[in-house]
Amino acid sequence: MATDKNIEGMSEVINALEAIGVDIKSPKLQKLLRKSAEPIIATAKSLVPVNTGDLRDSIGFITSKDSTNLDKTLIGLRKEYYNNYLGVMFEYGTAPRIQSNGRYTGSLAPRPFMRPALDRNASNVTDEVIKGVDGMLRDLAKKNNLIYK
Repeated sequence: MATDKNIEGMSEVINALEAIGVDIKSPKLQKLLRKSAEPIIATAKSLVPVNTGDLRDSIGFITSKDSTNLDKTLIGLRKEYYNNYLGVMFEYGTAPRIQSNGRYTGSLAPRPFMRPALDRNASNVTDEVIKGVDGMLRDLAKKNNLIYK
């Protein structure tokens, strides 16, 4: 359920920084991305249907891939939640279901919570990431005695 949303022009900036030897894919960047993305998680938790609270509590950072995704933040239902398929069923809904014995078990109307959480917070997250990267660049320029405007 992780969603990919790119900042326009960011890949060019990253490529230019890497060309001059800047390690942009660092734990510092990931910390910035995670802090900036926290409002998405909070909004998703406020929108998700709640019965026992397990589904809501499972929404968070997917950390098993952190070491390979230092330039990304993955958000979704963590694998510790044993019914993680329910998140997809609530997000997208289901078709009418009939069991093998012929028993009709109903359908679920879509009740999206992840996509709206991303949409509501995308511009603020983008602004926070840009401010954070700007600060990282400012620190790098200062460290290398460069003028940064």
